[in-house]
Amino acid sequence: MSGLLRRAQEADAAELGRVEREVFPHPWTSAQLAAELRQPSALGLVVEEAADGDAAIVGFALFRRLLDEAELLRLAVLPPWRRRGLGGELASHGLGLLREAGVRSVFLEVRADNEAAIRFYEQSAWRLAGRRARYYPDGADALLYRREP
Repeated sequence: MSGLLRRAQEADAAELGRVEREVFPHPWTSAQLAAELRQPSALGLVVEEAADGDAAIVGFALFRRLLDEAELLRLAVLPPWRRRGLGGELASHGLGLLREAGVRSVFLEVRADNEAAIRFYEQSAWRLAGRRARYYPDGADALLYRREP
């Protein structure tokens, strides 16, 4: 990975919102992301890459921890930066930090029609744990995945 991986801060919310709008069919707003990052249970990570002389966020991961469990809420990498290992690095680094904090199980939901994400998670040791029917606003199902950090 050539970019800078660092902890996300509330001040990053506008840039995270920009990434959300480019990546997800039902993006979170910058205000929602800022509110999540303010929570003591939040763990946010970003990858910055140099673009036109400035550093820009090209990907991020957002986790929420509760006792010894955590949820991967968002994992996003802008399309031009995909297939460079950034998503894997974000997830792996976050899982490592969660493991150090005593987390024993992490879960996530992914759209049942998101074949690329499902392939990524299954190749990264996530195991299918269930399905949530009509979970997303457009009626798509969510698949529930779980793994140890």
